[in-house]
Amino acid sequence: MTAIDERALELDPEEARRVRQARFERIGRWVLPLAIMILAIWLWDRICVWNEIPQYILPRTGVVLWTLYN
Repeated sequence: MTAIDERALELDPEEARRVRQARFERIGRWVLPLAIMILAIWLWDRICVWNEIPQYILPRTGVVLWTLYN
């Protein structure tokens, strides 16, 4: 066995649960904010398209990103 396999065998159920929970919390700290940001940007773009809002009032996300890039 490798050292990793031996370490996995040493974990009792309570410790394994704590390790899984800590891993889930670490990942959740950046996944949820990233998902919300992507959803907000997508909704901004869709609202501009669905309501046919002129660019001088509310530009689409692509126009804003292109302007920031240039």
